[in-house]
Amino acid sequence: MNQSHPTFPPYSVSDAMREVPVTVIKYGDDLDQVLEFYGESNPAKATLVLIHGGYWRNLFDREHMRPLAVSLAKEGFTVVLPEFRRVAGEPEVTLRDLAFAISTLEDQAITLIGYSSGGHLALLLADKFPTVKKVIGLAPVTDLIESQERELGRGAVREWLGRDALDRPELDPLRRPPISSKTIFIHGDLDERVPLELTEKYVAAMKSYGQEIVLEILPGTSHFEMMNIPSPTYTALLRAIN
Repeated sequence: MNQSHPTFPPYSVSDAMREVPVTVIKYGDDLDQVLEFYGESNPAKATLVLIHGGYWRNLFDREHMRPLAVSLAKEGFTVVLPEFRRVAGEPEVTLRDLAFAISTLEDQAITLIGYSSGGHLALLLADKFPTVKKVIGLAPVTDLIESQERELGRGAVREWLGRDALDRPELDPLRRPPISSKTIFIHGDLDERVPLELTEKYVAAMKSYGQEIVLEILPGTSHFEMMNIPSPTYTALLRAIN
């Protein structure tokens, strides 16, 4: 399986500011404890919180989701792009940062949009906040045990957990009950980083609890093509948001 890392075009906050209003707010002392707000406030629409991927490592940060944040802000949404600490062997650090960041948002409807491992984090955090009404997973990581067995992300699961995935079932979406929020997944059938069959397995498992998850499969789409704009993914994402 090809798991080579792509090169995303550089896209800074300054680049984004040329397109839409951007505000940057710190929520802690660490460089990675920051929130970027895109667009104008719009109480009539849900606030979109984008949780980036990168298999819980520092190799990637929020930069690869800035073009998506800008595009969604142009659609009239308030978009929040959080950064958070990623420490090998300390998953609670990541979850605490994201939970605190989300808790600082105004008391209005929130849609969590998570890409890859960001989708995994969205599934873990959604039920902590009654304001989260919808979760959209873009090729989300949903099964830690099988992801570990397949060595997806070059051993990323064990590295992030600091132990075997069997020892942390509470952090494995497949081993947890369904979340209460409406859930929609978008996944390419050529995904080489998060195989589609793992997402299908999660959807089937949640159906056994009585929860129907909408899964839109994109033909001819690989993992990193999920971030292309324009693209079938972006079109599907707009449908899912609305």
